Amino acid sequence: MNNDNSDEIKIDLDADLKNDLDIELDNDEDDIISEDESENPKNAIKKLKDELKQVKQEKLELLTNWQKDKADFINARKRDEETKADVIKFSNQILVNDLLPIIDGYEQAKMQPTWTSVDEAWRKGIEAIIDKIYVTLQKTGVESYGKIGDEFDPKIHEALGQEKTDDGLKDHKVSMIMQKGYKLHDKVIRVALVKVYQFE
Repeated sequence: MNNDNSDEIKIDLDADLKNDLDIELDNDEDDIISEDESENPKNAIKKLKDELKQVKQEKLELLTNWQKDKADFINARKRDEETKADVIKFSNQILVNDLLPIIDGYEQAKMQPTWTSVDEAWRKGIEAIIDKIYVTLQKTGVESYGKIGDEFDPKIHEALGQEKTDDGLKDHKVSMIMQKGYKLHDKVIRVALVKVYQFE
C-alpha cells in the first residue's frame, strides 16, 4: 500500500512538472513572438526615432534650464555689484548730513549785516575753513542747489510760504531760498526750503 501511495505521489509530481514545463514553453513562445515583432525593421526604426526624439527633447530641456540658470546667476551677480557700488557711493551720506548744519550756520551768519564788521582775520579764517569743507564735499559728489527764479519742483523743493506777485512770468517760481538743498550723486539728500511766487 505504501508503494502504491508512493507511485501516486510520483505520478502527481510528474504531472505537476509537466504543467510547469508547459507554462514555461508558452512563455517562451510569447517571448519569441515579442522578439520577432521588435525585430520588424519598421517597428525598430519607429522605436529608435521615438527614442531619439525623446533624447533630443531632454537635451533641449537641459540646455534651456542651464541657460536660464546661467542668466539668473549673471543677473544676480550684476545686482550684487550694483548694490555694492551704491553702498560705496552713498557711504558718506551720514557724514555729509552731519556737516550740512555747519554750512547752514555759516551761510546764515554770512547774510547778517554784522558779518563784515567782525575781525577780518577771524572772518577770513572761517571762510577758508568753510571753503575747504565745500571742496571736500564736491569731491565726494555733493552739490548744492536752489536759487531765486528756479521753477518750483515739489520733488526737490519744500514750500514754506508764498509771495504774491503781479508778474505772471514769476508764478510758481522760487522767490526766496530759506535753506539750500543738497544732492549726492544726483540723489536728493535734503530738499531746499523755499518761498514761492503766487500770481494774483
